[in-house]
Amino acid sequence: MDQLDLTKIFSEELDKIIELLKIRSVYDENSISEKMPYGENVYKAFVYMKERALADGFYVTDHESKVLAISTGKKERRIDIASHLDVVAAEDEDFNIRIADGKIYGRGTSDMKVPMYLTYLSLCLLKEKYPDMNKEIRIVLGTDEERTMEDMKYYISKEGYPDFAFTPDGYFPLGIGEKGATMWRLSENYEGIISCLDGGTQCNIISPCAFCIVNDNDVEKVNEYIRKHEINANASLKDGKVYIETRGTAAHASRPKLGHNATVDLVKIIADVYNDEACARLYKVFADPYGRGFDSFVSEEQSECLSINLGILKIAEGKLSAMIDGRYPFGLKAEDLTEKLSSSLNMKASLDYNDDPNLCAEDDPYVQILLQTYRENTGDLSKPIVSGGVSYAKVFGHCVSYGPNFPGNETVAHQKGEYIRIDDCLKMFKIYYEAIEKLILKEE
Repeated sequence: MDQLDLTKIFSEELDKIIELLKIRSVYDENSISEKMPYGENVYKAFVYMKERALADGFYVTDHESKVLAISTGKKERRIDIASHLDVVAAEDEDFNIRIADGKIYGRGTSDMKVPMYLTYLSLCLLKEKYPDMNKEIRIVLGTDEERTMEDMKYYISKEGYPDFAFTPDGYFPLGIGEKGATMWRLSENYEGIISCLDGGTQCNIISPCAFCIVNDNDVEKVNEYIRKHEINANASLKDGKVYIETRGTAAHASRPKLGHNATVDLVKIIADVYNDEACARLYKVFADPYGRGFDSFVSEEQSECLSINLGILKIAEGKLSAMIDGRYPFGLKAEDLTEKLSSSLNMKASLDYNDDPNLCAEDDPYVQILLQTYRENTGDLSKPIVSGGVSYAKVFGHCVSYGPNFPGNETVAHQKGEYIRIDDCLKMFKIYYEAIEKLILKEE
């Protein structure tokens, strides 16, 4: 590799990275239009990168403001580097981007604007070095990965599949496969003591907060239970009814050990204090996030476990609705899990979304280029992993995830206080630059 000063280049680009991070690119139903299919704020991030790519001399294709394809090189063979510009919802303070303790703090730092930008910078540099590269390299930027991934499915329907793809939206050394991903929906009548209940923020996020109003006035009975069981909650009396709030820890649904579900705590309180049948069934099934509650336990090992998350729960006007996230390994089937879930809850669970597990071969020559580049730069000989997360790799098929999380680092995506280490940025910048260069030079 030529002796580029990547540290200097990163430092010079840091202000632009922060500008992009400050854009609150969260899906907004209220501002959707034909021009802005996922809302105004996501569109702002889309325009930011589109204008940047045009200014840098790339060929740019705008796919209905859903996906931006930034490309260079000849058309015979194509490699896509797929990222997303949308982020999960967060508090205002999480978009107050700051640098402290050698880290960049803010929503989108780890997931995934910074690693995306590093792949973009790498291609900028390589475009100048190889003006006649023998294959097309594309930076492909989606805008609805955190919800449906319909953006990238639309892109593939228009452009077809590349010869190979990777996404910087997972773990090093690389994610060679992903578990199956499901979303179930519950919709039932409710007859119980709850007047209304609202728990969770997003299906694939472990619920950080939940709230309910109970048709009862004995608030001390509830607080006594909360103290006895050391639950992070409080109950108060308002207008002759008991108000209960619980607090948990948000984390990605595929990694249960990193979070704590406030909604599960709330249904436990209601089930035990008031003998509420529906809440008792919900607690039995969802108290264990690895499937023990409906006889589907496999393991707690991240690469092979089943994970299940009560992401959203609402009760109002005699109706109960819920959204449930599941990640399942090879050997389990979504249809069987749906049947067990319905039976255990005594509620009909509809399977609204399912993506089967996917896996690439470790000896694939493209995979080997990425793996060896990582190993040469780190000395780490770790084996590729199977992830519980869902990335664009599911859409592309012949695709792996590649960073940004290094082994041993805590996973902070979707969490309050999300950050990325600057020294990790510099390491991955070098890895991405070298890996893309080798992909360019690979003889077909």
